[in-house]
Amino acid sequence: MLYFATGNKGKFGQVVEVLVEYGVELEQKLVDFEEPDCEDLKEIALAKARQAFQQLKQPLIVEDTGFFLEAHPGFPGPHTKWVFEKIGFEGFLKLLSGKSKKGFFKTIICFINGKDSFKFFEGKWHGRISSKISKKSSKTLPYSQFFIGKGEKMPSIEMSASEKAKKSQRGIATHALGKWLKEQALNDLVDSL
Repeated sequence: MLYFATGNKGKFGQVVEVLVEYGVELEQKLVDFEEPDCEDLKEIALAKARQAFQQLKQPLIVEDTGFFLEAHPGFPGPHTKWVFEKIGFEGFLKLLSGKSKKGFFKTIICFINGKDSFKFFEGKWHGRISSKISKKSSKTLPYSQFFIGKGEKMPSIEMSASEKAKKSQRGIATHALGKWLKEQALNDLVDSL
């Protein structure tokens, strides 16, 4: 059993869908985090993982995601939710007026099994900002209404869960985690023989 310290049911559902392929059972745990004020997703994920491990004392994962615009390097980064709440879709279009609409999502998953025993898994999903917003809405993932992944024709909110599990930044990072967990289980089995 592996814990996922998150209050976001959408993220939990996406990660569960991938990890089931690797035979990993995942349980959602609500943990109060003190969110570090920094720009580095790895630093944020590790700080949250250490806080969660201190509370749960069990192997667990945490995840942090940011969105990055080509026209404004580093922005909005890990502050995607806050920025969207402040400027909305129209604000994004104004920021990108006459500039590249390319960007990418980046997810860092941090697995922790002790204070200093941790490993990172990263996924990126490149794409662009659409000038139209999807009629489907999402309170937890507003960017999915206007982000179109590379090679796609529709905003990510209109993709099926299985498509997202293969192509999204969270799916890529989770597949890497699943492969690693499977390798660790095999190594443990061999060592026990």
